[in-house]
Amino acid sequence: MPERLDRVAIATSRDVVELSWASRDSLLHEIRNLGENANPIRTAFEAVGASRPVELSRADQATLFSAIELWADSVTVDALPPGIWRLRCALGDQLADA
Repeated sequence: MPERLDRVAIATSRDVVELSWASRDSLLHEIRNLGENANPIRTAFEAVGASRPVELSRADQATLFSAIELWADSVTVDALPPGIWRLRCALGDQLADA
């Protein structure tokens, strides 16, 4: 039986951002209020294996970027779980590249 992952990687055009499992869980909890817009994001995070990073569509990247922005506005950047702000910045860079 495979072991539970302790980290998850998210691929962007410039970087691969790693989050701890706790940060991943916090992120998925935070986007729960996005309704159906977040379904593909949740599915991508839940389906990822140990050998490959999470890959998100452009629309999902934009949704996740916006969700992290709102989250940071409500708690401050320093209060975000480790890696979440770095993920936001990587998503922002990728969105700006297009």
